[in-house]
Amino acid sequence: MRRRERTRILVDGDRSLARSMAAEVERAFPVEVLDDPREGLVMVKVRESAKRQTFYLGEALMTSCRVKAGDAQGLGIVMGDDRELAFDLALIDAAFARDGGPIDTTRWEERLRAERARIDAERALEQAVTGNTRVDFSTMEVEL
Repeated sequence: MRRRERTRILVDGDRSLARSMAAEVERAFPVEVLDDPREGLVMVKVRESAKRQTFYLGEALMTSCRVKAGDAQGLGIVMGDDRELAFDLALIDAAFARDGGPIDTTRWEERLRAERARIDAERALEQAVTGNTRVDFSTMEVEL
């Protein structure tokens, strides 16, 4: 599983999953915080749909953290102000960066896939509920 997909699941999913995985890393390795969790601003880049040109919409708040777990480094970045989640993501990233060791990341990937399935089911239900209220403007008649 790629880092981007793993991070998306951990950010969108149940926070207890990220916390339990990070706690496992803390028990298995000595942890050194290289950069304390801190807030910063990033530019939000978007693509305009008509001409397909990119532009910067503005700035957004993000929180980042960098750690070292054993001999592996990890980086955690999350949109908004969530220092705990940024720290947890950094620990999990460090665990995936390691080659072998006491943590079985394949078992973690099974948990992540299950959480992704739960998130997808929740979103499908939400779309089904909101889809019933959607208006199709192309079928509406216009009076002049």
